[in-house]
Amino acid sequence: MKFISNMAGVRKLLRPVFWTLGFAALLALGITMAYLYAAQTTPHGKRSIKALGDNVLISFDEVDIPHIKANSQSDALFALGYLHATERSWQMEMNRRIASGRLSEILGSETINIDRFIRTMGIKRAAEHQFDKYPVATKRLLQAYADGVNAGNAHLGWALPIEYFLTGSKPGHWSPTDSVAWMLMMALDLGGNWHKELQRLELSRVLSTKQIWEVMPPFEAEPVTTMDFAKLYKDLNVFNPQAGPVNSRSKKLPATELSDIDIPGSKDGIGSNNWALSGKLTASGKPLLANDPHLGLSAPAIWYFAHLDAPGLNVLGGTLPGIPAVILGRAENYAWSFTNTNPDVQDLYIEQIDTQNTGMYRGPDGPLAFKVRQEIIDVKGAPSVNLLVRETRHGPVISDSYARAKRAIDTNRFALALRWTALDIENQSVAGLLELNRAKDMDSFRHLLRKNYAPMQNVVMADVDGNITYQAAGVAPKRQLRHGLYGVAPALGWDKQYDWHGYVPFEQLPSSHNPEQGWLATANQRIIAANDPNPLTGDWDLSARYERIVDLIKAKSSHDIDNMKMMQADTLSLTSIPLLTLFKASAPTHPLGSKAVELSKNFDGNMRVDSVGALIFNAWADHLTRNLFSRLGYIFHETYGERNYRGALLGQIQNPNSPWCDNPKTEAQETCLDASNDAYNKALEYLSKEYGNDPSKWTWGSAHIAISEHRPFSKIPILGKLFNLRTPFPGDSNTINVGRLELLRSDQPYETLQAPSLRAIYDLADLDKSLFIFQSGQSGWVQSNFYRNMMPLWAKNEYLPLQMKPQNIKRSLELVNK
Repeated sequence: MKFISNMAGVRKLLRPVFWTLGFAALLALGITMAYLYAAQTTPHGKRSIKALGDNVLISFDEVDIPHIKANSQSDALFALGYLHATERSWQMEMNRRIASGRLSEILGSETINIDRFIRTMGIKRAAEHQFDKYPVATKRLLQAYADGVNAGNAHLGWALPIEYFLTGSKPGHWSPTDSVAWMLMMALDLGGNWHKELQRLELSRVLSTKQIWEVMPPFEAEPVTTMDFAKLYKDLNVFNPQAGPVNSRSKKLPATELSDIDIPGSKDGIGSNNWALSGKLTASGKPLLANDPHLGLSAPAIWYFAHLDAPGLNVLGGTLPGIPAVILGRAENYAWSFTNTNPDVQDLYIEQIDTQNTGMYRGPDGPLAFKVRQEIIDVKGAPSVNLLVRETRHGPVISDSYARAKRAIDTNRFALALRWTALDIENQSVAGLLELNRAKDMDSFRHLLRKNYAPMQNVVMADVDGNITYQAAGVAPKRQLRHGLYGVAPALGWDKQYDWHGYVPFEQLPSSHNPEQGWLATANQRIIAANDPNPLTGDWDLSARYERIVDLIKAKSSHDIDNMKMMQADTLSLTSIPLLTLFKASAPTHPLGSKAVELSKNFDGNMRVDSVGALIFNAWADHLTRNLFSRLGYIFHETYGERNYRGALLGQIQNPNSPWCDNPKTEAQETCLDASNDAYNKALEYLSKEYGNDPSKWTWGSAHIAISEHRPFSKIPILGKLFNLRTPFPGDSNTINVGRLELLRSDQPYETLQAPSLRAIYDLADLDKSLFIFQSGQSGWVQSNFYRNMMPLWAKNEYLPLQMKPQNIKRSLELVNK
């Protein structure tokens, strides 16, 4: 009885605690329900807005594409800005802060390095100077879009996307220059030649120029320059005597653009595929056009599809939240597509500092003063950072803000400055996009491409009249083959021969119209104009994707939309085929070796999700690459994944006794077969630890996971699982259906963070039969059904309709002028 009495007393004492906990749970549930009810994840109904010129009707079709019907172009762009803000508010806030170097204000010290670099580059500052030169009419359109963004954010009320609550922040004010700055960030992400220049400088410390060309082989048999740049740097003694590894990337931030190692534009393989078939090669007798841009995967995706319909404007396709235009898509009678041309529009310059007066540096005709400005980076939870940014006559000094550049040279005597076309005050690429969206036909569209400045793009177009056209569009420095360094390695800033002398005229850029062969294709391979023998860069991508596209086009005399789908889904890796002889000649001694060899004997280079051979092969190729090139030390370990070294590997295995195959740590002289056997054993050891001791259960899809990373929560436990999108994915770094491997950049080396960011197929026989897909969904609200609804379709190469005149409208939103 005493026990029962005591228990009753305990219950009596705990009753207030239970009531408190229960009340707290009910309160939390109530707040959650109120939030979910108030959050405007599917905007609809009627909204009254002061800044609007006239009423705008927005109809959402069955795949959640908004069709904006407006009485003026400014109202259409206002409505697009409104949708970008209401659907992708947090993404836009991140875009704004990335481009202006203001991430640390809400994310703390983890992002100081990226803020420091972007402030040094002067992205927002350049955008403001460029915007000042924009035509008045264009400024008004950009202002209308910005007004729409700010109105959209204001209408969200208190129930903001969850990310704002987790970071203790609110949407900031969007200005027209934020759109220009985001366009510059896209140009930076697509123009990474300077990283290759920096790597050649780093390698020059330990290798000869000949050896550097073996590690970073030229596209052609002969390099575009004959200069012995490694000797040049050694003779000048430019190197940092204390060179060593830089701090590793942040473990708390996504690998996409948010840490010191992952400066935008640092990766190989940021490109795309596009191709057009004329009517002579199609079942309908009209052109087919395909496009799949290869960009970093993010959640939500970088794309938001929309239809803009206003007097003089009728376009449908992929927009980028932050930029008031359809970037890729179609008009009423033609369609267009982009891939990255990969021109060399960035040069590093070694500037010699006057050690007696460090405010001066050596110019071609005598000492020059650094231009200096102060930047203050506010940091959440920490003191502000005062940053002095130096500039030379070539551009900003990046060795003051980028750890790898600072490590490479003796910064007491030298500095590394960057010259980049996109920072030119003449750059008006956003204005050019707005004009492209108003083009009446393909001919006028092609003519207006001369207004594109940066990034330079391979534009493939097709129209309903049966024409197919290619045009490279953008600016690139004039260079003379075999003269100077041709931009492949840092130049001497005080020597006039390395200065730029104008840009290639638009009329001399590569182009083609209705070629006799009946097709056009680009995949970041070498593009050369018939009237100019000098290539636009010395650093083209491997041509495997382009060659595979051409093979598939030539394999059939008549193509239809289903053929285009199959081509975009193709996963045969042409850069793997030359390695298969060595792979299959290998004899691993690992206990699982005989079973692995048996399971891989029929592997043909096709990187299917369900392939056992694909996983074994890729692990073997990975470890073989490490065997050959890890002797480069920290330079290899910091860049393997940023660079995939496949070209270098293919070059070396052609010689069975290549010195790169020899293990420098042993007295024996190893051959490439010896290196291959060792790599096979290492691969099996890794795979057995990760996936178990039954190789028959190993599949490429279990390791090759496509991850769409959220900014900035992708690496945070629980939050990462909530916000990130993951799915098994086929392909490799060089397949048409690309899935670029992360390798040493990740603890899971065969995952992919870069793949087709969207796929589109345009049928010029009936443009409303066109198709699209991307890897997340239209919504940026994590609780929305449209946050991730496209992911399973995208992974399996399935598509959604892309129609200007949809049959089914699911909801509508009317913006009404107050």
